[in-house]
Amino acid sequence: MTAALLSPKCKVPLHVVYAILTVLAIGLSAPRLFMKNQPRTRANTIALGVGAKSLIILQYQLLTEHVARLRKWRSLKAFTILNSLEIVFWAAVVFLIIQANIKICVGTGCILSWIVMAIAIPLSMLAAWAAAICWVEWRAEKAVKRGIVGGGFDSRESEGETLEERRAWPKQRV
Repeated sequence: MTAALLSPKCKVPLHVVYAILTVLAIGLSAPRLFMKNQPRTRANTIALGVGAKSLIILQYQLLTEHVARLRKWRSLKAFTILNSLEIVFWAAVVFLIIQANIKICVGTGCILSWIVMAIAIPLSMLAAWAAAICWVEWRAEKAVKRGIVGGGFDSRESEGETLEERRAWPKQRV
């Protein structure tokens, strides 16, 4: 069960859900800035900034993973680090929104901010899942480069691949 959840095959559906939730968080944060009689705080703008950053990071991951010309900039270590930082950034969005809503929360802006906070929580959890997948994949790639077959926690171990096939694996991706 754990191997299936940490399989690299889960990354694309995970990234699709992550992108949808990020766009939703940005879409619900933008109107709060233009509402009259609403206090403008950092909590209103942080979801916009973190969401835009998340979309850029997601774009980097997807393009370097799936476009042949950009594959030379693909780094599973960078993916792991960036996804790990995403956990902290979305948690900060949750914290700042809760802090702002406790001080003052009125009208439609209040409802929108609670919805954005409710979206930021699963975004932080999805980022943790993506970081775990990338970490497992990075460790498996390092083991292959060192010539260690079966040395890492990898879903491909059970498929009976040869050492040569495993070494060629990152280059054969489409």
